[in-house]
Amino acid sequence: MRNDVSAWGALAPLVLRLALGAILLYHGVVKVLPSNDWGTSWAAKAWQSKGKPPSGVLEKISEVEVTGVSKGQLGSIREQVNKMYNEEAPPLPDPLTFAAAQMAVAWGEVLGGIALLLGALTRIAAVGVLIIQLGAIFTVTYERGFSFASGGGYEYNLALVAICLALVVLGAGPLSFDHWFAQRRKESAVVPGAAPLAGVAS
Repeated sequence: MRNDVSAWGALAPLVLRLALGAILLYHGVVKVLPSNDWGTSWAAKAWQSKGKPPSGVLEKISEVEVTGVSKGQLGSIREQVNKMYNEEAPPLPDPLTFAAAQMAVAWGEVLGGIALLLGALTRIAAVGVLIIQLGAIFTVTYERGFSFASGGGYEYNLALVAICLALVVLGAGPLSFDHWFAQRRKESAVVPGAAPLAGVAS
């Protein structure tokens, strides 16, 4: 029974680390691509795209062949779609107007994701990601409400915050580089043949 509990205790932080690390690495790599100026302009470009129709919508409108719909009417639909998105484009949150802030978030996700996948400096990485997610909640998603599906709310960020807190408490677990380094330090601290200091006469 005790061995079963120990096995589950080793598995839990591993699952949390791998899931969170994969999510962060996926989103972080997209942000640091050359098209986003290595992470310095990803937020600005994402907000600019919110003022445009989703990719391919206008092209599909042009390609649609509907009986009784003229090219002029399709053009009118295209103009209405453009107008709707331009009117609803939200402003970029103040903290993300700075290139340094965008770079910190982008590279924080990449490096934090790698660290969590490897289980290296896990607690530090989890705290860093926790700060990023709290920043996202307070600057962007909180005002949109709770539901992510209904309007980009903060429920997704809250889930990542919970995983980060769990990893801060649990650590990386035995299946990690953190555990391996800790074991190596313990082994190197024991000097073979050294006499115990306790009870040695002065």
